[in-house]
Order: sequence, then structure tokens, then C-alpha cells
Amino acid sequence: MIQIDDAGWGCLIGGVFIGVYRTETGEFRYGEIPVTCFQGTTFTQREYLDVGANIVQRLFTNLAVSRSEPVEVCTGYVLGGIREWLTDKGYEWHPTKITNPLQVLVETVLLQTLHGYGLRDVDYEILTQKQGLLFWKCLRWLKGGDIDATRALPEREALAKTGWASYRIWVENPYAVAKQKAAAFKAARRQRARWER
Repeated sequence: MIQIDDAGWGCLIGGVFIGVYRTETGEFRYGEIPVTCFQGTTFTQREYLDVGANIVQRLFTNLAVSRSEPVEVCTGYVLGGIREWLTDKGYEWHPTKITNPLQVLVETVLLQTLHGYGLRDVDYEILTQKQGLLFWKCLRWLKGGDIDATRALPEREALAKTGWASYRIWVENPYAVAKQKAAAFKAARRQRARWER
């Protein structure tokens, strides 16, 4: 059986990693949807969906995945293009919650990448179980160590998902102010969504 999972969709820093795992042999391959796909118009046009599908196509070729092998795919939004590609190419797949070992493998790749950027105080527990703390640590790192700074360091901002709707709120305000503004922004979006129904 082939499994597909992602890591990094909710992380402020870096791209999103797509992992493919063959359960019978333990073969693991991964690719990265680069952070540039989560910035500017590339993000608003959701190009990451096609990039993710291209990554899986390459990984499937590398693993020589046949159409007779069943495929399990995590239900994450970022994998929507992959699910569409699997259907178009005639693979039998179904959505599921992916667990160990693939989940740990792909999250470890993300963690190692964050460490490589300099986020060494993020550990596996923070990455996987403490999303609020992960965000805070990423934001503090992005601002050069001062969570109340009102700008990101340019060289670090190049590694951030700047396409997020609330990104500017968090980067351009001291933390306590940003927290209030982000909560108001989120509430306004929920209200708009209710009116649009």
C-alpha cells in the first residue's frame, strides 16, 4: 500500500513537504512545495496544488508505483491537487488519517529544515502538539528575536508564508496588538462567511 501525507501547511516558516511511503517495504520519498508557492499571487492562485501533484508524480515514478497498488491520502487541503491527479491517472485511493511511520518521517523532514533555518528551539513535540507555541517561535525568529518588533528581517521573510491573509497583521504589530487585530480579523471573516451563505 502507498500512503501520502504532508507536513508544514500550518507552519509560518518554510514550504510544505509531501511524503510518499510504501508500507510493505518501508520505502520513503519526499519532495517540497517551495515556500514561494505560499507567497503573493502564486498563493492566491493556489499553484501549490499543481506543484504538489507534480511532486507526487515524480515520487511515484521513482518508487515505480503501479495503478494496482492501493493508495491512502491524508485529508489535508494542500493535498487536493494530488487527489485530483490520482483520480485522473486511474489510481484507486481513499482519504484517511495518516499515522506512523509516514507521519513521523515527513514531520521529521520539516523539523530538520526548520533547524537548518535556525529555529533550533523547536522540537518534535512543539511541532506536532503545540501549534500556538510553534507559531510564536516562528514569528519571534522571523522578527529577529524580538516578538514585539514591527517588521520581519528581509532575509527571513523570504522563508515565510507571506500569502497568509493575516500575515501583515502579525509582522507589522507588536505581539499583543497583533493578537487582538488577528482575532478581530478572524471574527470579521467568519461573519462575512455567514452572510455569504
